[in-house]
Amino acid sequence: MKKIILLPLLVLGFAHGAETAVATENKTLEVITPENIQTMQNLEKGMNNIQKGLMYNNATMVQQGVDTIKKNTKDIDSFDIKNKSNSNFKAKRYAETEAKAISELADNMSEAFNKHNKNRTLDTFRRLQDRCITCHTLIRKW
Repeated sequence: MKKIILLPLLVLGFAHGAETAVATENKTLEVITPENIQTMQNLEKGMNNIQKGLMYNNATMVQQGVDTIKKNTKDIDSFDIKNKSNSNFKAKRYAETEAKAISELADNMSEAFNKHNKNRTLDTFRRLQDRCITCHTLIRKW
């Protein structure tokens, strides 16, 4: 039963880890700064720590990942990727909303894990990944 639950997490983790750091052919982006790249790499490390912690049932690893995510969502400017000037997309407002939601989901997941509520933990992890993927879909035009 555990293999059935952990297999989708493993597949999603590999898919998330295969992502490139810079969108080279995306014509809708004007600027991806080194700060953007560093923040996204740190968020990826946080997600990887959480995933490993879930697989090994290790509360310390999960908490380290949550702490990394919370620390990096505080840097809203790194989330605000500038679109071309004719775009009506409000990236700054979207970044603020997503950063807050991601931080809250990380807290919820940590709380659920510490209460040994595996179903809620896995569901929250999935929702956290969904937030990341949705943002990449909108910003990077996946």
